[in-house]
Amino acid sequence: MKKMLRNAALTAVIGLFAASSMAQESDMDDRQFRFGLVASPNLGWVRPNIQDFEKSGLQARLGFGYGLMMDFKFSESPNYLFATGINMTNNGGALIEPLDSLDVIQVDDTTTLSNYYYGKVNRAYRVQYVTVPLLLKMRTNEIGYMSYFAAVGLDVGVRTRAFANDKYTWVQEDAPSDRKDINIQKDMQLFRLGINLTGGGEFNLSGKTNLYVGVGYHNHFTNMFRNTPANSIKKPSDDGTPDLVDGMAVIGKQKKAVTNYVSLNIGVFF
Repeated sequence: MKKMLRNAALTAVIGLFAASSMAQESDMDDRQFRFGLVASPNLGWVRPNIQDFEKSGLQARLGFGYGLMMDFKFSESPNYLFATGINMTNNGGALIEPLDSLDVIQVDDTTTLSNYYYGKVNRAYRVQYVTVPLLLKMRTNEIGYMSYFAAVGLDVGVRTRAFANDKYTWVQEDAPSDRKDINIQKDMQLFRLGINLTGGGEFNLSGKTNLYVGVGYHNHFTNMFRNTPANSIKKPSDDGTPDLVDGMAVIGKQKKAVTNYVSLNIGVFF
């Protein structure tokens, strides 16, 4: 009798252990919180909100991002999550705008010579942001080893760096040369806000470890430029160079544009 009870108890313990193990395995995506690491190459561009920029200047640029992602379950259903994280995102684009320039040369203590040039500048922007996504994430149950998701929400970004490369097309000869790595932080907005639409899937690698792959569209709606004198664009004439009155360029509007990009997100949830 004792032997039968001992065997029954042992069988029950083994059964409970097995059931617990199976529950943990099947509830892999039912955790209250999980985190992961992600890398995000992206293709970005700058979309102007005024007509004074040349349409040929809408040039895309490759960028890169990386960071931490987190999911929080906020209801009884494992299919609805609050997704967030913190990412370092580098992206940009290029615009062509009319430009004038006054070159001043100091000859001696009392004499200066100046030359006035006008033309166009193709400016390529490289901007770095710390970005926090705030997303509602909806996902399917596992289908085999895969589950699929769609997420919608906001990107909140804080600018940390901003540089530009300028390539000039002057009307006159012997005008100022092209410039690289110009620090333009003082002329760029500190914050940006936009819509984040992301979809993709997860593949279970082992236990609670999932491979994450997604494609995101990031459409920002805050002006990337500050209201500074350096961001007053010249009024363009028909050929794209500044409109001149008495040999001087006419000031047009303040620059208004937003940054957009498409990202490929590859990561691992633990």
